[in-house]
Amino acid sequence: MIKAILFDKDGTLLKFSDIWVDSIVKFLNEKNLSEDKKKKLFKKIGVKENNEVEENSILSSETVKDLALIFSEFLDGEIDEIYREIDDFLLEFLKENKEEIVETCDLKNLFSDLKSRGIIIGLFTSDNFRNAKFSMEYLKLNDFIDFYAAADLYEKKPSTESLEIFKEKYSLRDEEIIIVGDSKVDMIFGKDTIKLGVLCGTGSREMLLKYTENIAEDPRGVLKLIS
Repeated sequence: MIKAILFDKDGTLLKFSDIWVDSIVKFLNEKNLSEDKKKKLFKKIGVKENNEVEENSILSSETVKDLALIFSEFLDGEIDEIYREIDDFLLEFLKENKEEIVETCDLKNLFSDLKSRGIIIGLFTSDNFRNAKFSMEYLKLNDFIDFYAAADLYEKKPSTESLEIFKEKYSLRDEEIIIVGDSKVDMIFGKDTIKLGVLCGTGSREMLLKYTENIAEDPRGVLKLIS
């Protein structure tokens, strides 16, 4: 019996919009990097020439700390200083461009359905807590979420630290949990749980099928797994 579902955020609950690339572009423009250095940096974090994000790249799957580590190769300053600057910048950019926070499906209806069945809802993300919570509050979804597993609260995915804490907190077994995500990191994080790969993010069907036979267009696919 399914008792809990952990959802990835970007590419799963939220459309992977241009906001992340746009915010990074603006951040770098303020640093006056040469075009050559920008191109090299973009390539390292997984931004294509057409501004699309590569599957399983640093930008699509990793954390702000991972971005800071790459940025430190091109910018002056200590990694921790760059990390704090990027984190603050991304949050402010998100607030200024909140209209780009777009759901991949009708999440209020989905979450309401899950709650009516007594399902515990968690969100696990490579993003930091402030950004994740702001997005959920903006969409009026925060009250549905019982647990946040953000990159600045626990070890980053695919480490299962947050999963183990989630299981312990709610006395759950792996077979009682569904992990929903769009990336390789999400699927590895899911470990021995039931996994659902969604096609509304950066991950391809071919890649996701390597980790699970459960594939859906968007997070609403979980309803078939709990019915």
